[in-house]
Amino acid sequence: MTKLIATSPIGKNGQTVVPATIRKIFKLHDPHIKLGFFLHDGHVEIAPIEERRGDYSAEDLAKLQVLAEESGGKKFKSGKSAKKYLQSL
Repeated sequence: MTKLIATSPIGKNGQTVVPATIRKIFKLHDPHIKLGFFLHDGHVEIAPIEERRGDYSAEDLAKLQVLAEESGGKKFKSGKSAKKYLQSL
């Protein structure tokens, strides 16, 4: 069953606000939750998705490639320490 819960205008730059009722239902205050936009039978469905931790940006991967090609290398005890090091570069 489809039920309209809330509406939101689209601004001149294509931005919209997620209504408070929707944010409350899906607990969208959690920083690890993002909204996914899915095309389904000619309409768009919006659903919360959990951000996958550990994903690296293209910039992070490029830094890793440079480090991998250097002689000697650097070893890390955890992924967290490696990511912290990358952010310091």
